[in-house]
Amino acid sequence: MKTNFLKLTVVLGLIMVGLVLGGCGESRSQFAGTYKSVEPFGKDYVHLDLKEDGKGTWTLAGKTLAEFTWAVNDGKPYFYIKGGGILIVTPSEGGKLLSVDMTGDWHPGCPPGSCLNFRRVQDGG
Repeated sequence: MKTNFLKLTVVLGLIMVGLVLGGCGESRSQFAGTYKSVEPFGKDYVHLDLKEDGKGTWTLAGKTLAEFTWAVNDGKPYFYIKGGGILIVTPSEGGKLLSVDMTGDWHPGCPPGSCLNFRRVQDGG
């Protein structure tokens, strides 16, 4: 009797943990898509591709400069760079314009002259 109760408790506990972990984070769908920098970076534009599965790429002149994972917290996308850096993104225009803070420090917005702005060119991801 005690063994069955213990098994039931363990199974219910695992189900609860799965439900809690599955509900963490905000939906990425609002920001998933392809973006292009508003202004050129050197001679070319930077392209940003955000996939629904939380993977992203940063491309310049056809070369992938960075692969990263991303998540949405408090309505803002966060880019987690493999080397350990975190870029905080400030969205506007319903997610059609993204301002990426390139300072490496946390700011409540994106400091002028220290941001790279992207405009969405294609929805989805």
